[in-house]
Amino acid sequence: MKNALLCLFLLLITISTQAQTSYLDELPLPVLRQKLSTSINDTNKVQLQLAIGHLMIYKPTKGKKDIDSAINFAAQAATLSRKLNYHFGIINSMLLSAETFYERNDRETGLKTAENALAFSQKNRNSDGQARSYHLIAQYYPVTDPVSLSNRIYYINKAIAIFRKNSNALWLSFLLTANADLLFQADRTTEGLKLLFEALNLGKGVSRRTVEGIYWHIGRRSYELNDYPNALKYNLLALKTAREVRDTTLQFCGINHSIALTYSKMQSYARAIPYSTEALRVAKRYNNRNYINVASSALATEYTHTNNLSKALNILNDMKSRAYSDLDRLSVNVDFLNNLAYAKRFAKADEYAREVKELLAGIPPHNVTDIMNAYNSLANYYSETNQAKQAYHYTDLYAAMAHKLNYISGIRTAENRYYKLVVLKGDMKSAIGHYLKGQEIKDSIENIAKTYQISLLNIENETQEKSRHIDLLTRKAQINDIKLKRNQLIQKVTIAGSVMLLIITVLSYSRYRLKQRSNALLTLQKLEIDQKNTALQQLVKDKNELLEDKDELLVEKDLLLKEVNHRVRNNLQIVMNLLQSQSVYTYNKRAQQAIIESQNRVQSIALIHDQLYRTDHIAEINLSIYINELIDSLNSSLNRATNKILIDCDIDDISLDVSQAIPVGIILNETVTNALKYAFPNNRTGNIKIIIKQKDQYIEMQISDDGIGLPNDFDLTRTNTLGLTLLKGLTAQLKGTFTIKNNNGLAITLKFPVEVAATQAQLLNN
Repeated sequence: MKNALLCLFLLLITISTQAQTSYLDELPLPVLRQKLSTSINDTNKVQLQLAIGHLMIYKPTKGKKDIDSAINFAAQAATLSRKLNYHFGIINSMLLSAETFYERNDRETGLKTAENALAFSQKNRNSDGQARSYHLIAQYYPVTDPVSLSNRIYYINKAIAIFRKNSNALWLSFLLTANADLLFQADRTTEGLKLLFEALNLGKGVSRRTVEGIYWHIGRRSYELNDYPNALKYNLLALKTAREVRDTTLQFCGINHSIALTYSKMQSYARAIPYSTEALRVAKRYNNRNYINVASSALATEYTHTNNLSKALNILNDMKSRAYSDLDRLSVNVDFLNNLAYAKRFAKADEYAREVKELLAGIPPHNVTDIMNAYNSLANYYSETNQAKQAYHYTDLYAAMAHKLNYISGIRTAENRYYKLVVLKGDMKSAIGHYLKGQEIKDSIENIAKTYQISLLNIENETQEKSRHIDLLTRKAQINDIKLKRNQLIQKVTIAGSVMLLIITVLSYSRYRLKQRSNALLTLQKLEIDQKNTALQQLVKDKNELLEDKDELLVEKDLLLKEVNHRVRNNLQIVMNLLQSQSVYTYNKRAQQAIIESQNRVQSIALIHDQLYRTDHIAEINLSIYINELIDSLNSSLNRATNKILIDCDIDDISLDVSQAIPVGIILNETVTNALKYAFPNNRTGNIKIIIKQKDQYIEMQISDDGIGLPNDFDLTRTNTLGLTLLKGLTAQLKGTFTIKNNNGLAITLKFPVEVAATQAQLLNN
């Protein structure tokens, strides 16, 4: 529900890319102002005034001063255009005025101004002005009711027909995209898709920025209809295009946010995080509160779903510090409640549940989205905490609003929650009813998505076929043009040849004698080149034979190394078996324990040779795989009887040289063994945490437990146990440092530099 509402909000605040009235619309505002300051009273000055006025209207953070400035520029352009009898300037200044009235919510005056622009264009037979007037008139018809929506589509189609006739690809692409959005709202999805792909083909020839926006349109529509693979495909294409054109506008922010929402819907929260982070960065650069809030909310949800609740809470606390109204505070508290409930922090979540209920009492009823989101959040929290009465109450409120709005996904959410609540209550008959209804809605949503996917696929195929046909016609036209030019060239060459024939005849004899001498010299040179080529071919043949021999030797060397590792592993296994046999005949418990520890040390080395034998790497060990196998071995050896100690590993994907992997394995063996043996006496339960991270050219390894820790009188400098001696010696061998902290358990931290796989390099050199 939350992601759906975020996406809906995203669509509402999307900034449309306006088609240009002239090439000046692409220039930055300071450049336009500088040009205007040095211009004379001509048509170019009119275009500069109109371009600056348009930029004022389309600024991402425009205010009243910007709109007033646009009105002044429209008036100045109109005055100068009438003085010059410049029809383009007269029409476009009227249209700019109509747009400013639209921004000031003076719809009646704005519509009349747009109609006057249409009448002037028709009177002067200016088709371009007529089309733009139709487009602006269409904007004055809202999309909130079917009749107004139909009228808006009607006027947009009239503008499209004119731009199509005039072959104005830029404006045609822009209006096709706008009309597609209207058709989507009228549930004419297939028609809308066809227009989008037509706009896409046109846009590829005129403006990469237009292509970026169209890809985003298709991606958002796919998301709305739950076709997440296509949503991801086209949003990523939009992002790629945005980077190619170096787009840094809020549209770039919106594209990143759309990708993050899609990944979240696909349960790939880790992949969503970079895109939400980028969206938030751009939103903060523009200081756009709406984008900042939706991007922050999405990023917090993604962190929570990837077990980073602390990061999520930091983001939400930042949002809370910027919440100035009750509506803002309600939204932030709902986010807190959702994230804490998902993380099972119910005690803390209860505080926010109370705040949400208090804030709901003061929220006006027209804020439907925020109220529904709050009801859904409360219903989820009370359901998770088994407070059935409260869960039913807020689910009923949420379901009533979802049914009223015909919000299918919301109805399905409510039915699924009813099902869980009724199951807990034990009323299986009602539970089956809710389950079947939820499945029915799910099937309906999936059918709509499949129908959309089929339509999209068909339209993609039709578009590709049309593109191939157009390319074929274009190639044929090019070939015909080439043939025509070739025939013209032949005629010219024939005439010129006739003129030159006499000259050529005169020169032929002298050229013939010169050619004879040249041929003799070339024959000698060819003979010498042939001899060198023969020698070179022999050298190449010898080189290829040597390369083949080298490849065979390398294969044999790899096999021998694997065999060595295999035999070393087997020999170490024999040593472990001998130690095992010895422990059977040893009745002294301390001696048996020493033998088991020796076995584990040998096992830590044997696992390395086992991995070298099983992989294609002859000198490197995958640290994550190796340590997990080592921990499993220690668990089996020392923790199997009680299984009350949980060992958790967080290890980066690191490859180490064997010379470093062996000391690391022995250190881990010693520290984990000591923790299992001494940290949790009297069969206590506990946790051992192993964290290994690579930072630049260093590896940091921490082994910690929440056991009893070391005695208060323990002195590291005066203790010379075998385990500590090994730790000191092996740390020195790794050229690293280690620290031991004794606070609520024991934590040993080791830091050492990563060495290049010297063994492998030496083997390859040999």
